[in-house]
Amino acid sequence: MKPELGREDCAAPSPNIVHYLTTLDTRWTGRKLGFTCHTGDLSWEELIAWVQSAEKLGYSAFCTTEESGKDAFAVLAVLARETKTISLGTAIVNFYSRTPTLLAMSARSIHDLSGGRFGPFGLGAGGIGFMQRGHGIVVEKPLARAKETVAIVRGLLTQKKFSYDGQWFKPNDFHLREGPIGPAAPPIWLAGLGPKMVGTAAEVDESLAEYRGLIKQGAESAGREPSEVQIATLLMTCVDPRDDAAVFAARRGIAFYCASEHYLHIADICGLGTDARTVKVAWEERDFDRATELVSDALLDKFSLVGTPEKNAARIQWLFDNSVYPIVYPLPRRERMVEDHHSVLEQASRWAQVLDVAPADR
Repeated sequence: MKPELGREDCAAPSPNIVHYLTTLDTRWTGRKLGFTCHTGDLSWEELIAWVQSAEKLGYSAFCTTEESGKDAFAVLAVLARETKTISLGTAIVNFYSRTPTLLAMSARSIHDLSGGRFGPFGLGAGGIGFMQRGHGIVVEKPLARAKETVAIVRGLLTQKKFSYDGQWFKPNDFHLREGPIGPAAPPIWLAGLGPKMVGTAAEVDESLAEYRGLIKQGAESAGREPSEVQIATLLMTCVDPRDDAAVFAARRGIAFYCASEHYLHIADICGLGTDARTVKVAWEERDFDRATELVSDALLDKFSLVGTPEKNAARIQWLFDNSVYPIVYPLPRRERMVEDHHSVLEQASRWAQVLDVAPADR
């Protein structure tokens, strides 16, 4: 990471978000997998057992999301006491409904509870629908908000006293009561899909090429080596491509993302913008089953693991080869919610261990 901005640096902040992107970390490089889920789909007991099973399977990190289910940091606090070795992070929590200082306090708490296992610390603008309908917040100036949030969070976690004269927040000579974490502070990942929010992930090869280009441009202007920037991707996974109900569940998951305006950019990159917008129209009419059925095979194949075990293994291998950290995201059948969560992690673990596979038809 570059040195954090102090008060004197913030009068005219640089527009280059790459200054704040996390450098590569051995916990999330190599042949390693993370995983996530909608935490509201599992009871507390089911969620704890699921994460414990993933720890035994060798997953390197559980990265909780936050939507209308369980509070992200409450989940991580419980899991910090119920697991032993796995990293516990966020992917993502939004930076609108919490102040940067509160985010830093939460990070410090989970770091302490887990014995230093908190991370990655994924932040983002949050889904537009959830932010506007759930929180009643209008998402404005996400790039500037991201820069300000990351600078303050990082400053509070690494410095004994910190000041920042921001557009929204102006902490003044402030410190966390328990002190900064220091060099062991968790890496901060930024989620982004639009060309201005050069972020953590890209779903497929075409989009990865564009994001690599954006990262290269931004990193060079910031004096950084592009290959050192950490990239991660959400890896939506169908539990059984041979089962109609499982494929329908996978299509429903893709439809949910197509319904959000800020995910359309990545579909455009892949030449599937028209397909995605067709789904979006039906979803906005609240005809969710029709929207699900309108998810084309091309969208399904491009944005999820829905192939044979050999093909899925090859796609994971391709991500490893391109230094992208996969975060496995099950798309379960409602009637087999718990079983499908376990099955997806078991299958993906096997796919990640396959060394000799054919090139992926991505």
